[in-house]
Amino acid sequence: MHHISNVIIKNFKSISSCEFPLSYYTPLVGYNNAGKTNILRAISWAIRKSSLSSEDFHNSAQPVEVEAEISGITEEVLHALGDVHRPRIEPLVVDGKVRIKRTQLIPGAPIGAIRFEVEKIEDGHRIWAPIPTGIDAAIMALFPEPIFVGAMENATEDVAKFGAGTTIGKLLKEIMSPVVDRHTPTVANALLAVASQLSATSENKDETLVALDARIQAQLERFFPGVTAKSHVPVPEFADFMKGATIKLFEQGFDNGDGRDVAALGHGAQRSVQISLIKCLSEVKREADGNAGRTTLLLIDEPELYLHPQAIEVVRSALNRLSGEGYQVIATTHSANMITRRDAPNTLLIRRNVAQGTVCMPRIGDAVRDVIVGADHQSDILFGLSNSAKILFSERVGIAEGKTERAILPAIFEREFGVSPDEDKLGLVEVGGSSNVHKAKRVLDVMGVPCKSIVDLDFAFQVAPTAGLIDNADASVAACKVILQRLRDQGLVQLDAAGLPQSFNGTSAAQAFEVLAQQVDAQVPISEIHTKLLEAGIWVWTKGAIEAHLGIAKTNPARAAFLEQLHDEGYRAGLPDYQSVVAAVTWLRE
Repeated sequence: MHHISNVIIKNFKSISSCEFPLSYYTPLVGYNNAGKTNILRAISWAIRKSSLSSEDFHNSAQPVEVEAEISGITEEVLHALGDVHRPRIEPLVVDGKVRIKRTQLIPGAPIGAIRFEVEKIEDGHRIWAPIPTGIDAAIMALFPEPIFVGAMENATEDVAKFGAGTTIGKLLKEIMSPVVDRHTPTVANALLAVASQLSATSENKDETLVALDARIQAQLERFFPGVTAKSHVPVPEFADFMKGATIKLFEQGFDNGDGRDVAALGHGAQRSVQISLIKCLSEVKREADGNAGRTTLLLIDEPELYLHPQAIEVVRSALNRLSGEGYQVIATTHSANMITRRDAPNTLLIRRNVAQGTVCMPRIGDAVRDVIVGADHQSDILFGLSNSAKILFSERVGIAEGKTERAILPAIFEREFGVSPDEDKLGLVEVGGSSNVHKAKRVLDVMGVPCKSIVDLDFAFQVAPTAGLIDNADASVAACKVILQRLRDQGLVQLDAAGLPQSFNGTSAAQAFEVLAQQVDAQVPISEIHTKLLEAGIWVWTKGAIEAHLGIAKTNPARAAFLEQLHDEGYRAGLPDYQSVVAAVTWLRE
């Protein structure tokens, strides 16, 4: 299916200049007033021109430009365009893509002055050329009129009143022709008798109207002799009746045979009806078009508004099903329920600042491909990051290595600061092992998401040197290795060829590092390693792992028991090193 794969928006509302990569289903995530809705409106304007006012210009002294890359123009799509539009589009297709640009130079410019250009290749160079005759209509054949639904639109108006811009109006417009064709003769015959009573020239005109005509004529002859006036009441056509169409709702338990108006329901129910009609409209349009060579843009602002979490899941599933099947869905959202693991890599994180206006951060999927070498490693990191929508809905992120941190740190955070990490706009995520921590942090750095990591002690020896975070010949690392050799000679640990712990006699490598941390002469070098990695945004547990600081086992029952007793001051005072864990969450918050 062809779709808009990329847009570059310049000088439109809050957007100074930014590029936005798009997919079949693209959620836009950002805080209020970040400019998400402006992106939807700019995309719609690129496909359907209209004259922009001064309010639509970021800087009224500069033109508004929207470039759109249309991808997926296959032989099948070209064939579906037919003999009229295919010859206009086909010469412009390069590698299955066409690039178009719409430009308005000044606010309030007439429609005819709005430029529409297409990218061509001449002498090996890409240039923008005036649009050939008929291309605008050919683009309309590729993309029929977009469906735009705003977040704060009055759902009652949108679904209950017929109008050119309402969902119910668009829906009835799509189905009106066959309905009118079927019923017009019957309705016309029924109205003939009425028309004969109301027409100005009818011989069977209603006697009351005939009397009214006589009274008017008597007065008119005094001023304009020779002029005759007769009343006339036009009889509507069948299509006019359709304009009064609306939605009536019937609920079990309510004794109302005539149904209830949408306005009588709450906002959530109204929004549900609205989304249902949008889905119905999409299906009707798809059936009417035959889904051949056409893609409908569905631009929705906060589809989850007013909906229960379960209803949000229904809406998300419906939009996902529509995307890629004749529809490209671009939706703004403030709900993590609107984004699944599959959607996260293509979600756009939208931010706004004074210097740049509205900007788009790199997508998770793009950042992983750019930063991580190796398909297997890319898959691991992408899976880990995509599983946490917290990344997309937080101002900063804390990466934890294991399950204990994920389960316990939020509770300690809330106990110490009186707010949860989510309330503090801090997302705590787990990426599955120390080897993934630094890679995930690199991805988030590229995305522009502030990030800190909390890791076990083995990270400093097994990952940090290869990641370039600490010198392999570092004196503190070397001092710890000497101590490990002593522990090996004592039969307490087993070392590999690199002089680092490995599983031995029922003791895991991680537990061996905890044994190292218990040695008095290891305290200073481990503290030095901790301080060095802090500079890289990484907190190392100096006792080996968080469980050693809290004195609990790495089991779910142990974690549950800790959480049950966390509120007890005496219990906290008896823990081996609760204050170090508090220091860690304080550092995360800084």
